[in-house]
Amino acid sequence: MDDYQAVRELLPVPPLSLEVEQAGRERLNAAFATKRARRSLRAAWWSALGLGLAGAAAATLVVTSAAPPSPPATRGVIAAQDGKRFLLAAAASVASMSDDGAWWGSTLVSGEEFRSPGGGYTLRQTRLEESWIPADPEARTWYRWTRLGVKPATPRDEEAWRADGAPTSWTYEGNTPGMLSFDEPPGVVRAARGKPDTFSSEDWDFRVVMAGRPLTKLEQLPDTSEDLRELLKGTDERSTVDNVVRLLFFAPVTSGTRAAAYRLLASMPETDAVGQVTDVLGRTGQAVEYRSGEFPTRPYAGETRTRLVVDPGSGAPLSLETRSVADGMLLNFTAVRENRWADDNPLKEKK
Repeated sequence: MDDYQAVRELLPVPPLSLEVEQAGRERLNAAFATKRARRSLRAAWWSALGLGLAGAAAATLVVTSAAPPSPPATRGVIAAQDGKRFLLAAAASVASMSDDGAWWGSTLVSGEEFRSPGGGYTLRQTRLEESWIPADPEARTWYRWTRLGVKPATPRDEEAWRADGAPTSWTYEGNTPGMLSFDEPPGVVRAARGKPDTFSSEDWDFRVVMAGRPLTKLEQLPDTSEDLRELLKGTDERSTVDNVVRLLFFAPVTSGTRAAAYRLLASMPETDAVGQVTDVLGRTGQAVEYRSGEFPTRPYAGETRTRLVVDPGSGAPLSLETRSVADGMLLNFTAVRENRWADDNPLKEKK
């Protein structure tokens, strides 16, 4: 069975006809059994695209009260492969970080790049996504999304855009390329920034589909590379890498588990060291690339490679970037502006 068949049955991958898109939305609403149809769809869409779906059966990662920082594991340490020792440095950096706080706050910038309707230049569409996940599993998860609009991807693209008359909107046949928009008709993208949209969800605490295995309390997740490999083992090695990266990038796990994930990633032959790079937000970091088992958020028939960029000094993940192997075009990305534990949630009761 295709790992993503269950997801496709709930929400087919764009581009979609209006009829198919509406049917997918209705199936999602029914699947999440919520009365708040529009907001539940947003939450489900964010979890599917932002967190990635790496197996056919849903597993739940329940956020509970954080445990004290775990010391770096010493038994059975898996050796890093050549060029990936920066991941061990990142593991050492995060191992001593505090896990105290009532809320896990995450601020992400996500987006895609695609060609203009005439094909003369490349556009980049971005969105700011802020989420606050409670340590209390009975509390609501809060979000604030802001559509940042569309602009030429590079200075060269900007020149071509100006030569095209500097349009502020673009119309495509069928559906909009890139991320779906709830504010625009199908087929239209605009340069203008959207208004912030703040909402909350009680439908789920924090769900990640990982190898079809249920993950329970965060503080009880493994803090050794071997045990974490066993827990996150997918249907193949590509899906295992996806599981490890998603855990590192999105999940509010303890510092001990995060350090173990870095050590595990350093040992995996499916990841290739890239060296020093500049991420999509212009930050310098070290990177590994791998062939992901996940599909890009917009259709692409060719081979892709996914790049994880990390700041070894702080241990912070910086960005996930998926590119075409054929021409290197950036298909989609998610960049972390900030991940942190905090005592207060600035979005709560400000809906």
